[in-house]
Amino acid sequence: MKALQVLDCTLRDGAQANGANFGKEAIKDIISNLTEAGLDIIECGFLKECDYEEGKTYFPQPSSARQYIPNLKGNSIYAALMDFGRYDVDNLEENDGTVFDLIRISFFEKDVPYVEPFIKKVMDKGYKVSIQPMDTFSYGKENITKIIDIANRLHPEALSMVDTYSLATKDDISRVYKMYEANLSKDIKIGFHSHNNQLNSFALAEHFLEQSLPERSVIVDASLYGMGRGGGNLNTELFAEYLNRRKIKSYAMKPILNMIDIYISEFKKHYEWGYSLQMMYAGIYGVHVFTTAYLENKPGVTSYDLKCMFEMLDEHKKKRYDYDYLDKIYEEYMKRKNGV
Repeated sequence: MKALQVLDCTLRDGAQANGANFGKEAIKDIISNLTEAGLDIIECGFLKECDYEEGKTYFPQPSSARQYIPNLKGNSIYAALMDFGRYDVDNLEENDGTVFDLIRISFFEKDVPYVEPFIKKVMDKGYKVSIQPMDTFSYGKENITKIIDIANRLHPEALSMVDTYSLATKDDISRVYKMYEANLSKDIKIGFHSHNNQLNSFALAEHFLEQSLPERSVIVDASLYGMGRGGGNLNTELFAEYLNRRKIKSYAMKPILNMIDIYISEFKKHYEWGYSLQMMYAGIYGVHVFTTAYLENKPGVTSYDLKCMFEMLDEHKKKRYDYDYLDKIYEEYMKRKNGV
């Protein structure tokens, strides 16, 4: 690969574990220490249609996050994520160079025909953009081709592969990477974002790097202590140590580990993320985390019951959470289980 950037998404993906309730001091310290550690890209939170609440990493505008950005930025790039269709991009502030350098735009396969003007508006406001097609490995070949074409027309900073439901295998990564590599302009970076439901995020990231060709720059997402929704993410500390040992990068580990000891370990006592049998099966069957939580909390449900109910789910409803439908699945399964 030409160059590798590690993007830490603790304050954004981790926000899905703790409702973005990091606290003002923690947000500021995490950004400052990740900057000191030399992390290439620091994702500071979500851009959302909301009222700003101090101490949360949901921001209605980039200026809401200005108080957390260090005066001395070093070489780090600061980013936020925006969901297509959930933010009025016409109201987005122009980039004044003081807060976010990069905005990552996420969307689903159904949005592919409509997302290009949205991305262009963000770029026209002076921001670098990373295109984040959610659940990329489930896209049909035609729609993967379409997002590559969009990227080639707009020339964003990056086009990512996003394993939203922790379904991806090494073969999936090779398949999509080859399509990107063969057709994507060489000046556009390829990104990779995984979830760790099946304890394979590190192996998949390593495989992603092995696929990368010398002329292509790449980005890999990770979070402190793997903090994130459900099964969590690739661990920043694990991946940083690996890259240091391989002499691929040189990150300062003390600030990274201090943030885990001071803040993230405390969050872990109060919020759940990481490996569990439930998250493992959610990854194997490609089931939404909210669906998993709803079914596993039903009375009398064992891990095996959850697996069986996942096998009953309609393929098109696994990645959504229709609670009336899930109630029917539960009732049908329990009757079968109890011989009613």
